Amino acid sequence: MIRLQGLYDGISQALQDRQTPPLEVKELEEANRQRQAELADLEAQVVAHQDELQEVHKGEEEWRLELEHFQKQKSMVTNEREFTAVISEIDYATKELDTRKTRHDELDTMIRELGEDIESRQQARPEEESAQREITESWETTKEDLKLKVQKLALDAGAEEEKLSPKSRALFHRLLKSKKGIAIAAVADGSCSACHFKLRPHLMQRVWRCEEIITCEFCHRVLFREDAVSGLSEGEG
Repeated sequence: MIRLQGLYDGISQALQDRQTPPLEVKELEEANRQRQAELADLEAQVVAHQDELQEVHKGEEEWRLELEHFQKQKSMVTNEREFTAVISEIDYATKELDTRKTRHDELDTMIRELGEDIESRQQARPEEESAQREITESWETTKEDLKLKVQKLALDAGAEEEKLSPKSRALFHRLLKSKKGIAIAAVADGSCSACHFKLRPHLMQRVWRCEEIITCEFCHRVLFREDAVSGLSEGEG
């Protein structure tokens, strides 16, 4: 059972490792997510500026026509009052037109700079994707190795189970399921190492003799002597 527990521990650890990407993979995924989000944000800014630019251009045309209209009116005025009013309208239209021209230039600059930033990021992507691919492929290889390890350990566990009696095998699996993957526990300093329940002296003696299956009176795991693992190989214990 000690060997079998070691094999199931190995299976559990390999499965956990397979489901837990290394830090560099997590960091890469986060960096990629952030790059994509930043690129999407830049592209959204370009679209917003382009939409505003259309409105600004429309306003420019409207105020240009307005300015042309009042400039024509200036040549048709007949008195000083009308002349003053037309000049006022021309000044106002000129200011509005200048404001939109200034905003037009600002938007053109922002769109150009954003486009250059987007292009620079896109040109850097092949190199980034190459580095990402190497790390991802390495992780996929590791996952495949872990899968093969699980398969081998499962075969080894099956072989070990064949050495147990049906009753012992059933007990082991029942405990493995009910005790969160830990069916057996070593006796350390006279106590169960899993639940720390103090063993009675006569129970300690029975565990030390290793002649029968003894379970903890509190957690019901199968008990074994700590030195019982000394003859097991590193991969099994």
